[in-house]
Amino acid sequence: MSVNQAFMLATRNGGLALRRPDLGVIAKGAKADIVVWDRMTPVAAVILHSNVGDIKHVLVDGKFVKRDRNLIVENYSSVQQRFLVTARKVQAEWKQRPYPVLKSKYSLSDYQYGRVPYADTVRGDGNGYGRQYL
Repeated sequence: MSVNQAFMLATRNGGLALRRPDLGVIAKGAKADIVVWDRMTPVAAVILHSNVGDIKHVLVDGKFVKRDRNLIVENYSSVQQRFLVTARKVQAEWKQRPYPVLKSKYSLSDYQYGRVPYADTVRGDGNGYGRQYL
């Protein structure tokens, strides 16, 4: 999958896959969830190398939840503590599980392992590996 395809799946095409034309666009009546990166960051850098520290602003339903790289959350320390407790429980559970043993050419289901030559993420002609259109 190309970086342009990944970007489109995370934005506009992700909303279309859910049959939600109000997702992944900035338009009147659309869900107002917006993430703002530095304007000099190319798509490849955002998809391949970015982390939460690179995000400047985040708006959810039209309201800032992160502004100037700082979270805006009521009772943040309480939320953080509850998250850490839950994360430790999940980690402990997964540490107890054995790794799956792959004994044949098939996965845990009846589908055979293999490689997908490419993933088409664009409606109509094309496959998403060309120029990016937003």
